[in-house]
Parts: sequence; C-alpha cells; structure tokens
Amino acid sequence: MRPNTSSLIVNKQSPKTEIFILVLLAYLTWLIAAFCGTGDDTYWHIKVGEWILDNHRIPTTGIFSYTAANMPWVSHEWLSAIILYAVFSVAGWPGLVLLATLAITLAMWSMCNFLVKRISINSCIIFVLFAYFLLTPHIMPRPHILILPIMVFWTAELIKASENQTHPPYPLALVMVFWSNMHGSFILGIPFILYFAAESAFAIKDSALRLKELRRWLLFFLLSLSALLANPHGIDGLLLPFKLTDQTYVIDHIVEWASPNFHGFQPLEFWLLGFIGFTLCKGLTLPPFRLIFLLGLLHLSLKYIRFATDLLPFLSPLILATPLSKQLNRPADFSIDSLYPKNIKHWLAIGLYLTALSFYLPARTIETKANIHLGKLLAALQDEKPVLGNMLNSYSLSPYLIYYDYPVFIDSRGELYGDPFIEKHFKTTSLEKGAEPLLDLIKEYNVSWTIFETNLPINAFLSQRPEWRRIYSDKFFTIYLTQSKDINERTKRELQKIKDNQPKDDAANNLPL
Repeated sequence: MRPNTSSLIVNKQSPKTEIFILVLLAYLTWLIAAFCGTGDDTYWHIKVGEWILDNHRIPTTGIFSYTAANMPWVSHEWLSAIILYAVFSVAGWPGLVLLATLAITLAMWSMCNFLVKRISINSCIIFVLFAYFLLTPHIMPRPHILILPIMVFWTAELIKASENQTHPPYPLALVMVFWSNMHGSFILGIPFILYFAAESAFAIKDSALRLKELRRWLLFFLLSLSALLANPHGIDGLLLPFKLTDQTYVIDHIVEWASPNFHGFQPLEFWLLGFIGFTLCKGLTLPPFRLIFLLGLLHLSLKYIRFATDLLPFLSPLILATPLSKQLNRPADFSIDSLYPKNIKHWLAIGLYLTALSFYLPARTIETKANIHLGKLLAALQDEKPVLGNMLNSYSLSPYLIYYDYPVFIDSRGELYGDPFIEKHFKTTSLEKGAEPLLDLIKEYNVSWTIFETNLPINAFLSQRPEWRRIYSDKFFTIYLTQSKDINERTKRELQKIKDNQPKDDAANNLPL
C-alpha cells in the first residue's frame, strides 16, 4: 500500500510566504464579494424558501405559475432555497453575497488543503488563481455556488482514498444527504465513486487485497445511494437530473447551458492555452485514469459553459496534483496548518477584515440598475393584480415576477414545464410561425396583460392590435393591457414617474440574461 501523501508535507515555511498566501486569499475573497451579482434565479429561490417556511412543507406542484399550478414539480434544491431565504430575510442581498463569498472561499481553502500536501505552494497558487479566473462569470448566490465546498471535499476524499489504495470513510456517504437536497449536481458524485474505485483497484497488485477493497468501495457506493434517497421526493429526486439532461430544447436555448463563445473574452481559452503550453513545454504525461477524467472535464466544459466555471476550476487541480508532483519533482513544501490563527493578533486581523467586508457590502450596489428599475415597476402594479388577470411574460423576467408575487405564465424551472411547453412559448412569443399561434395562446389561457423586453417583436405586434393598449414602455420593458381592463389614475402617475427616472445605462448591459 502506498504511503499517505500527507507525510510528504514539509513544515518549515518562510513567514513571508505565509503572509503572502494570507494576503492573496484575503484579496481573492474581497474580489469574489466585489464581483458577486444577484443571479436571476436567486429571486425565485428566495421565494421557494419563504414558501416552505410559511407552509411547513416542501412544494410538490408548480407554485408561482398559473399555467402549471397543478403539475408535479420536484423541488430538488429546497434546502438551498431555505438557506438563501433565511440569510436574505436577515441581511438582504449583502448577506447573500457574503454567503456566496464564504462558500467559494471555503471551496478554495479545501482545494488548497488537498493541493499543498502534494505539490509546491507556487503551483498551488497558480491553480487557485485559475479557479477564481474561471469562476468569475458565474459568481452569484445560487445553489451551485453553495455546494462548491461539498463537491470539492467529496472529490478530494475519493481521490485521497484511491491514491492511498484504500476506501473512503463510510461516514462520508452522509455528505450526499446535503448535496442531493441542495443541487442537482449530486448526480456526478455517484459515478465518481465507481471511477476512483476502479482506479484504486487497478493500482493494487495483490488480488486478495484488491477484492477486499472493492467490496468496501461497493459498500460505500451503496451507502451513498441510500443517502440520496433521504429527500422529500424519494426516487423522483434521484431521477430528476436525468430528466433535465433530456430537455434538449431548454439546454440549447439557455445561456449558461450553451457552449463557450470564443469570439469574445473567454477565461476557458486562457486555461486551455496555458495547460497545452505547459504540457508541451514540460512533456507532462498523465496516468490513464487521470487522463480520462481530465478529458471528461474538458468535454463537459467545451459543451456547456456552466461546467467550465463550476467543475473544471476545482476538480482539474485535484486530478493533476499528484502526477505533477511526481513528474516535476517538486514535492509539497507548505502546510495549510501554518495559516490557521494562533494568537490574539491573528484573530484580531481576521475580525478587522470581516468588519471591513461587512461595511463594504451594504454600501455596494449589488442589484443591477435594470433589476431595481423592474422592481419599482412591479411594485407599482401590486394593487392592480385583481384587475390585470392572467399574464403572458418573458421567460427571462420570470424570476423577478415570482419574487414580487405575480403568478407567471412561464419561468425558468425547465423541469416543471418540459421541452414542448417551453418551445411553444419561445416560438409563439417570437412570432416565428406568424400571428395566429400567439392569438390562439392568448385565447387559450385568457391572457389579459403582457410584460416583455421592449425590443422583442411581440410588442410591435400588439401595438397594431385594437384590442390591446400599451400602459407602460421604456427602453427596457413594455407592458400591454387589454382594452377591456384599466388601471387607476394613481398607478398611471406612478408608472410615469418610474419612466421619467429610468436608468440611463445602455439597456443591453443591464437586461437580465
């Protein structure tokens, strides 16, 4: 059996190195907080958490949508929603930004803790900087960020067990209870078990020992599967990720599930060029299992930009660390333990830093001006809800409509509506097949008002229909109401006031994705 890699740690570090690492981590933490946005879907996650705590149960149907109110819905991120709402109710958007910042920082710390036991501190710093660089476009308080520390810890423990030619500790399976109730990416953690079990088995030469360890890996696999079922939806919660991957239309039309665009600034390009250049320069080779895993990460990252920001930055260093250390002959030369606070001065420095961050976040404009503008617009229409009736809304505006308690026609929960409904909505509202499908849809769902981005063709079409009139329009959003209904004069004056004070920024830079 191979020796434990932690024994390779060299505990003599320069104080200057420790200070540099601490300053770097503090600076990255501050940058994460500075670049963290709201994340459109965060709005409806907050409302799900609020609904759960108000009703003391997990939703099982399409709450928030009048077209899917009775359709079954697997709210697989319910635990994340409760956490997001709890933090938001206490500290608002600054609290959620701090929560996301802490989650990312913890993921980086866990990654560092794994790396410094295998590679030099300089290599570790490069990996950390690339992790931040790749993650930058996707820093937001959403479930995928909250589970980053869980994903890194889980994968690191599996790799550690494989490298030591043993099995993961059985209590680790309990991690799946939290992961499966917080985000759908838990489905990746299960095949990881089988993969690293196979890697470990191939490295063990003694057949009897190999069989013994495989049995233990199998037991850990079964325990992890059992932990997955500890969710309010049972087997449906386990199968949901597979259902999502079958929704090809949604995947093809949602920005974060599109392939990376290399025509503009793309962090993934720098990672790829850097890795290819380094490999060619140093003649790096990888063991078969590590190579296959890395190629799998690259495949997912090139197919979906989401994985280039969430998986590749954190999992690729874990895979590469040990092979790099062996081939470059640069053993671990740093201990993460040296960074832990050891006296009152250290704790005071941490306290001052967190205090500065707590003062900075509330002063920062976290929501975009367009989001704030839309919020004012929806707040002004609150009293008109009984008059307005059923809406037809833009897909991208749905999180904000849900946040302000408007029953929506459609929203971003693709698993709720399914591909056919979403495709019909997109093609109908874009007038792809002419006016008749739109008029039929309005009649079928008794739609009496619409809200869309101003530049969309549906607004130009409704402006030519005598049964519709425009009650609000600016460079961002346009609202139409049927002629048979009307809003009161006070609301009209409020809408005009909002229009007069609309943001001056370019609409293209502020509209939700």
